[in-house]
Amino acid sequence: IRPYKCDVCNKAFTQRCSLESHLKKIHGVQQQYAYKQRRDKLYVCEDCGYTGPTQEDLYLHVNSAHPGSMFLKKTSKKLAALLQSKLTSTHQENTNLNEKEEKK
Repeated sequence: IRPYKCDVCNKAFTQRCSLESHLKKIHGVQQQYAYKQRRDKLYVCEDCGYTGPTQEDLYLHVNSAHPGSMFLKKTSKKLAALLQSKLTSTHQENTNLNEKEEKK
């Protein structure tokens, strides 16, 4: 799965640094990124190539799009519990917000 695509020739790469090297050597393009932006990691779905900015996003994607995936079987119970806790917390925050709005 190659999530980094060249905008000039559509060649795809597995790593951002490979794309940057290709752009510089083949097309003479020097990329200008902010330091933090260059360090962002992509989490890639092995089943369909979906990319997400966090492991949580990838887990949620795989859980909904590929429920029988090996990724889910390999994913630790700790991560699943963490995500469930976060979803429950977000739901509780939304419920509290709704209650405050209703009181107004």
